[in-house]
Amino acid sequence: MESLMRRLAITTVVTVSLLMIHCDALKHDVGGTKYSGWAPNKMNYTSDWASHEQFYVGDWLYWGFDEPRINRQLYSVFEVNKTDYESCSTDHPLYNISKGGGRDVYQLNHARPYYFISGGGFCWQGMKLTLVVQELPPAPTEAPSSSGSTYLSASLPGIFAIAAATALRAVL
Repeated sequence: MESLMRRLAITTVVTVSLLMIHCDALKHDVGGTKYSGWAPNKMNYTSDWASHEQFYVGDWLYWGFDEPRINRQLYSVFEVNKTDYESCSTDHPLYNISKGGGRDVYQLNHARPYYFISGGGFCWQGMKLTLVVQELPPAPTEAPSSSGSTYLSASLPGIFAIAAATALRAVL
């Protein structure tokens, strides 16, 4: 019975840790606003916006257009390589993010630089973005305390970590 309780407690800690990692994904409104962030001649999206954000694997980018009913046919979002980014070329996109809805989303699935541009000549009007995505911080580890009991590293955010550690201590 004690072995079963110990396995249950460990499973709970692992599950809660994985849920916390998943819950840490953020949605970033490109340009800083939900409905009008992606527009020509608005800003330098890389230096004025992205340089003030931190992007991690699993985060989402959200492009909201001014007047989506009108501009969803004008503006677009393409993921491109660095060469196409620098030349504002959509001839060889890695991915066409735009689906015509005027509000496009994209998940950042890998730690690497990303390059995004708008087609139709709007890239030359400043509708381009580069950002660097980082791996999530390392998963928390258990560490012995001076009293011999175990606790989760203080790097775990939130009440879930405290609850999981308490449950584990109660069983062990």
